[in-house]
Amino acid sequence: MITLLAVVLAIAPTAHAGPSTRWDNIGPNGAGGYLAFAGNVAYVLPGAGQQVFRSGDRGRSWRQGRLFPEMRGAAVAADPSRPDTVLVAGYEGGGGAGAVLRSVDGAGTFSVALRTPSEVQDVAFGGGFSYAASAEGVYRGVGGLGWSLLPGSPVDAEDVQVVGADVVVAAGGVVHVLRSGRWTATSVPADKITSLGDVVVARKFSGGVHLSLDRGASWRVVTGPWTASWILYGGITANGWIQVQTLDGHFISSDLGASWKRTDAVERVDVYTEIGSFADQPEWQWVYGSGGVYATADHEHFKRVGVPGAHVLSLAVAGRSLVAGTMQGSYRTDLPVVTQEWDFDGSAPHAVGNRIGALAARDGVLLRGRNAYRGSLDTIFVERSLDEGRTWVTTATVPGNTRSLVFGPGSQVYLGAYLVNAFYVSFDGGLSFVQRVHGALRGIRTVAADASGVWLADAGGLYRSTDAGVTVKQVLPGRMNSVLVDPRDPQHVVAVGQNSVFVSFDGVSFSEVRDVSAEQLSAVAMGPDGVLYLGSIAFSGSSKGVLRSLDGGRSWSVFGGPEVERGVEALLVSSDGRTLYAGTVSGSVHRRSLG
Repeated sequence: MITLLAVVLAIAPTAHAGPSTRWDNIGPNGAGGYLAFAGNVAYVLPGAGQQVFRSGDRGRSWRQGRLFPEMRGAAVAADPSRPDTVLVAGYEGGGGAGAVLRSVDGAGTFSVALRTPSEVQDVAFGGGFSYAASAEGVYRGVGGLGWSLLPGSPVDAEDVQVVGADVVVAAGGVVHVLRSGRWTATSVPADKITSLGDVVVARKFSGGVHLSLDRGASWRVVTGPWTASWILYGGITANGWIQVQTLDGHFISSDLGASWKRTDAVERVDVYTEIGSFADQPEWQWVYGSGGVYATADHEHFKRVGVPGAHVLSLAVAGRSLVAGTMQGSYRTDLPVVTQEWDFDGSAPHAVGNRIGALAARDGVLLRGRNAYRGSLDTIFVERSLDEGRTWVTTATVPGNTRSLVFGPGSQVYLGAYLVNAFYVSFDGGLSFVQRVHGALRGIRTVAADASGVWLADAGGLYRSTDAGVTVKQVLPGRMNSVLVDPRDPQHVVAVGQNSVFVSFDGVSFSEVRDVSAEQLSAVAMGPDGVLYLGSIAFSGSSKGVLRSLDGGRSWSVFGGPEVERGVEALLVSSDGRTLYAGTVSGSVHRRSLG
């Protein structure tokens, strides 16, 4: 079983026989979420997420489901008798209402099965029924359909468990039990319930851990070698271990609380949120923790399982490595990409924050801009790698945040910044930077360099500098999100606004292509053949994902697909022009063959 979880299934690289209409999610596995298991299938719902990831091979590879714009998810459950039937509980934006979504195609697509006046906080299958917990009480359905509110069910229901023929619910801060058609309230504190056979464990953040051996009929307090009163996690796992995590650490008991062992779990993966297992592998437990999803047999040694749901802010190719900058740090994998599991560099300087907003590579040098806080100040940490992103050294720290880092002529490097009215120039390859302050700048999203100077896509307009940033001149007004200079013709410049694109073929005058997208436009990239690709982001509903221009930016057509419809933050075309990489919003990196 250890071998089974340790082996990573290779995803065949896209063939170069011709262009493809399909996007492949190639990772990195950089996100965690709520867990559900049915047969050999595992499901992960990222916290407050709007899609579910499915693995049919026990976590070796993952498929990203379609976006469900109706709500944000809070819990997921899979029908053990029909593994492709999945329920998601959650809340709708704006009014505090809730819903249960149902899928019958393995979390590929969902439809609304139940709407409620308040958020649905949990869903479960058991005893031939489906259940949903909300402020109104507990709803019951069959296979996720035909819902009705159970008479007498407790209000303010937070968690629901089917225990044999009974239903045990955490509601109003205590345990309630439905047995033989009758509800019984207890004084046992609870906001989360887990069970195994007749054994039930109730946990409350400020109320301790309680244990029942008779399906909730009687209870006793669980005590152990901890003194902290805040219970971060408490439950029973599929192999019969009771696990408790407090501010004192993580503890496991294999004899129903008679004796305890402290583990290194807190140091390894931080705070636990949820634990789950495949039915035939109870000793292998999957943990949803602060660092993602991990598999472990002892809570001392962990293997990242994760899902390819990272929010990718930047992309770069350095030698034979593809590097993705995310909200958690940077990930690296060998080209061609054959697995969704990438190397993760979780290291960070002594600061709060780990967002890699910018990457740049040239001649064996890879630079990244890390956005973090040092004390109460927004700080950009510029870091350098000479081994294709495997290890990093901090070379400079400057005020602000960044989404753009680019090599200029010679040893110049330009660093865009926002939250300060400035940008930065390096004359020594990124080892040190000089600040260029300009009151007109409101926040730089992208910098593009050519032999004569730089273009700045700023929240206040498009700017041009021909003296390494000493002076800047506004060329276009209005918010600009990206700018690109054609490497074959520096007079061909493409500037990206919120919804329109501006194109110049003489480096001076620009023509506007209006209403390219109803969503916010983001990154722009060009292939060696001159074809342009443009990303878009939807803040509600679905976006076009990627658009394409075959005429230098004069006109655009949709080049997206359901896999990238949530939005695209970064685009990169391979040097041979055969592959397009898209760094997506909460969907990791997608790859598409260009032929």
